[in-house]
Amino acid sequence: MGDNRSVTAAFSALRQNGFVWIQAAFATPAAAFARSQALIEECTASNGQDALSVIGEFVLPPPEGEATRDFQTLHFDFGLPLQPQCDQDVARYTALFIPRSAVGVTAVTRLVALEALLGQRGWPDRATLLGSLIAYGESHGAWDDADGYSEGSLARVVDAAAGAPRLPSVKSTPGFLCGMEFDTLAAELSFFTYLGLDVDAVQVEVPLRPGDLLVFDNLAVAHGRRGSRSPGELHQRVYGHRLMPAAAQRALRDRFLAVFEERQLAPLRSAVSTP
Repeated sequence: MGDNRSVTAAFSALRQNGFVWIQAAFATPAAAFARSQALIEECTASNGQDALSVIGEFVLPPPEGEATRDFQTLHFDFGLPLQPQCDQDVARYTALFIPRSAVGVTAVTRLVALEALLGQRGWPDRATLLGSLIAYGESHGAWDDADGYSEGSLARVVDAAAGAPRLPSVKSTPGFLCGMEFDTLAAELSFFTYLGLDVDAVQVEVPLRPGDLLVFDNLAVAHGRRGSRSPGELHQRVYGHRLMPAAAQRALRDRFLAVFEERQLAPLRSAVSTP
């Protein structure tokens, strides 16, 4: 798992930048995820938070499946709880690992710090913003009367916040799958540009390679992908709150909404690697 100094350096990078990229350090998923577990335990302890659980573990694409399409939209794992109605799992950190057996890896992980992006323009006050998000969930989002509304797409969160929806309604599009709002990466970037947000100015691209581990804060950083992944190429573990009460989800939501109130913040620093 590495010495205490390497864990501390990685922890500092995760706290400061919202992510940490550790290169060519791990032989197996178990070793990589042991490091991610140590980092996240240190983060939660330093913040006085309860310990997090592993709420999801995946191999992507599935080994028996097909290669992915050539990009993935910016999103949040498990979605942001914008109008929760019941206890549900909420993601806080994600760890991505490329096994050393992977060959021909070319995909790049895209990371966008929310404060840096959303600070590029003004937004409505907190009450108006929350009202717009809830209304959007009812008209355009994956609203469920029993579960409420969680949103995984950064574009849809911004679409709602801007107050004049441009994306098609999920409700009126049969068979719509989350993350399929755009056909190309250029179309996604164009959407954000129209709303006054320059993704390229703040985006960091991380070219994960075999043996690499990436850990990021799911509430501070939206993530996506440029390029295609082959079956079995990526191992993912998601850490979060299991069956978090709705009241606690709303408190977490309010913390997230605070990023809309920041202005002209510095962009995310270059990707940080630790040995």
